[in-house]
Amino acid sequence: MNVLSAMAGICDGEFCKKFTKENIDIITLGGYNSDLETDTAGIENTKNNRQEFIIKPTELSSHISKQVEIIRNYNPSWQGLISVNLRGIKPESFRVVKNNKNIDILEINAHCRQEAVVKAGAGEGLLKDKKRLSQVLDEVSSYDMDVSVKIRANVCGVDTLEITKLIESYNIDYIHLDATNPGIMEADYEIIEEVSNNTEIHLIGNNSVTTHDDYMKMINSGADSVSVARAALNGNIQDIFY
Repeated sequence: MNVLSAMAGICDGEFCKKFTKENIDIITLGGYNSDLETDTAGIENTKNNRQEFIIKPTELSSHISKQVEIIRNYNPSWQGLISVNLRGIKPESFRVVKNNKNIDILEINAHCRQEAVVKAGAGEGLLKDKKRLSQVLDEVSSYDMDVSVKIRANVCGVDTLEITKLIESYNIDYIHLDATNPGIMEADYEIIEEVSNNTEIHLIGNNSVTTHDDYMKMINSGADSVSVARAALNGNIQDIFY
């Protein structure tokens, strides 16, 4: 499957709707903040000129439903899936969308590396606290929607393969792996291959995918699906997936 990845402050319904006509199977809204702690972190991020969605957690589910409606109404013939990327620091944080029937996939954000987010205990902060990550996985695995977990590879002090095996041990449908290669402007295809060879879960490969060659490298390394993010800011991404 071809995936549009979340980009905080960018991926809302208006931005995403056009990609229903560009060979995209999964559109990811967000990332959104699901609790007071991550909402505060998001506000802190805006002070550093970072784009964020600043929406009260109590209003988040209805906001998401409106974004889904924008996408579905724009192209009623599109049969793809809507994923929603959420930051949260504790299991109950994610209950804000538990009963939202417009969401096909809930994506847990264990990926963001912004200092305020990590300090709050979300994003990469979850990777560094396996007990809390396990509690989150246990919570969301019972939800009546598919669940994805987006993680960053090669985080200092974190065994990426160990984390993927932990995720796989729960009722989780996708691992979305940002194959960050520290200091190198290219994805770590070796970690994609390692995770693919050692897990059975559906693996979405992500990082620096801007051309069809990048896409094929992900597929040939073992990714089941591939996502794009920043490349979408340039508009047409159809050629990446042809």
